[in-house]
Amino acid sequence: MSLPTPSGVFPLAFPLSFPLEPPTGRVRPLVHTRDFASPLTRILLSSEGQTTTLLESMSGESLRLRCLAQLRVPARQTGEGVAGLLGVHEDAGVLVRHTATTRQGGEPLSVNHVVARLDLEPAIEHCLTSTSVPLGRALTKAGTGHRRTLLETGRRRWGQGGDDRPACYKTYLVWHRDEPLVLINELFNPSFVPAG
Repeated sequence: MSLPTPSGVFPLAFPLSFPLEPPTGRVRPLVHTRDFASPLTRILLSSEGQTTTLLESMSGESLRLRCLAQLRVPARQTGEGVAGLLGVHEDAGVLVRHTATTRQGGEPLSVNHVVARLDLEPAIEHCLTSTSVPLGRALTKAGTGHRRTLLETGRRRWGQGGDDRPACYKTYLVWHRDEPLVLINELFNPSFVPAG
């Protein structure tokens, strides 16, 4: 299955005052995982661990990262509420990435929309911009990214290769110490992760 290379900026939509509850950073997901019939889907969507590791366990193979697009833009261009979630000013520069997690033969198991801060730790910028190492794995190796906060789960169209079936997704924050570092929206291939 081929994946089109996206162009431009990929906005994410969030309310301006998304209900992060200090000091723990815990939130109530906007859609509960119990709305999904498959136990594997519920586990994948509710986990605050590394999604790539779970997908590898489910598929029984090592997965690859395919970088589809990567650019730097002002936070205001990434979607309403995103700057607030990341704790940056609307004019701050952020990294936007669109990637796919694929099987060895190239079939995508998920596509990812990532918005990342670049101002917290210069030493981890290579993790955020790698085109070959999955983000969670790179951050863990660098000693950060251990804490994740699930923000939302739900369904939307898969939209890859003309396939408009409903697919499930999850959106979560990855933290660096006590600061939000990366906002990730991950959409899962409905041929592999049931969305019913």
